[in-house]
Formats: sequence, C-alpha cells, structure tokens
Amino acid sequence: MMHVSIAPAADISRKNPQTATPAACQLGCRFFQKQISAAEAGKFGPLVKFGKKQTIYEKGQPAHFCFKVIEGAVRVSRVLMDGHRQILSIHLPNEAFGIEYADTYSATAEAVGDVVLLRCPRSCIARISEDRSDARNQMMSLLSQEALSAQEHLVMLGHQGAKVRVASFFLRLAELAGGKNGSSIDMPVGRQDMADYLGLTIETTCRAITDFKESGIIAVPNRYQVVVRNLPALQAIANAAD
Repeated sequence: MMHVSIAPAADISRKNPQTATPAACQLGCRFFQKQISAAEAGKFGPLVKFGKKQTIYEKGQPAHFCFKVIEGAVRVSRVLMDGHRQILSIHLPNEAFGIEYADTYSATAEAVGDVVLLRCPRSCIARISEDRSDARNQMMSLLSQEALSAQEHLVMLGHQGAKVRVASFFLRLAELAGGKNGSSIDMPVGRQDMADYLGLTIETTCRAITDFKESGIIAVPNRYQVVVRNLPALQAIANAAD
C-alpha cells in the first residue's frame, strides 16, 4: 500500500461534515476521475482508511459524504425484515458509492477488508457539479451507471439461475483483471459475501464454483484467488437465458 496521508476512520465522527472544501481539494477535485491511484488521491483530496468489517456509514445516517474506493473493496447492504442480509452492491477500486438523492444513506456500507477511500463532502460535489459542465456530465454518468447496475442486479435476483449468477460475478472480475484466458482474479469478498450478493445460499454458491472447476472453466489455487481457464465458456454461461 502506498504511503500517503490517511486519516483514521474515527476522525470522521470528530470532524464537522458541514465544513468548507478540504484544503487538499483546492488543488483539483479527483472524485470524477475514472482512474486514480492512492498517491495521486492523497494530493487532491482527503483519504480515510477503514479496517476489515468496519462500518463506513449506516442506513439512516445523514449523507454528508460521497466516497470513492482507492484500495480494497466495500459492500453496501440492507438487513431485510426476516433478518437476512442482502448485499446490494460491491464496490472495487475507482468506483464511487454513497451518492444519495435523499438526505440520509439508504443502506449500510462496510469495508470488506482494509480499504482506503477518497472521502468528499456532498456539498462540495454538488457545488462542483453545478459550476462545471464536465463534472455535471460525469455525475450524470455515475448516476446512470448506478441505476443500470441496480437494474441488472434486480434482473439477476429475479430471473437468473445459480450458475448464471456465479458466472456473471466471475466475468465482471475477469474483465477488470484483463479479460482473457489465464486472468488471475484476486477475490475481493469471501464466499458468504458472494452468496449474499448473488441471492444464493453459500452451499449453492460453492457447488457452482466446484462445477466450474471440474469443467475446466476456472482454477482455484486458494480461497482468495480464481484463475480463468476458459473465458468463452464463462461468457456463454453468464449470457445464457435462464
């Protein structure tokens, strides 16, 4: 991990969320930039670090900040009436989250493992979006992508079988890792988080992974890594109509 200036997560509760634009942001906002490294982010915005399973914000809390993942992975979830946890989204490096229409957060965000985040005041993001047409267009793109991802997740939960869901999950990660045979995927979440995101039991998820291994589609050197052996087969399963 890069050595940059990072505030511990506890600092969030001690700072006034209504304060003016952070001093680092005066050099230029990087929230809307598609690719950003920890070293670069540290120069252009306030970074915060959260430890494994630490809560970033809870459902119902005032939505004072927007976030962008610099390192690690973040899960956004809700607990349903029956007590079951449904993971709504998993955010990886260079993906934004916590952008809300209402004044409070609509779900709970947690660090899957150790994460580094770019944390931007919502008022600052809103002001930049109003003042700069390029930022406004980028914000619209972010919101459109978020809506599309939510729609795709809803379709997956309602209409796709277990193997299609698992294949689609691996395919997304494979594309981020290079999108070719031999691509090595560092799993951002464990099997239980994966199952909760896909709306499956952990037994069904593991069974699908075993089937892919036995078919030579993937290899699993260890629990934290997956290697794509047959990308066309994975794509065919992910794109299959169930």
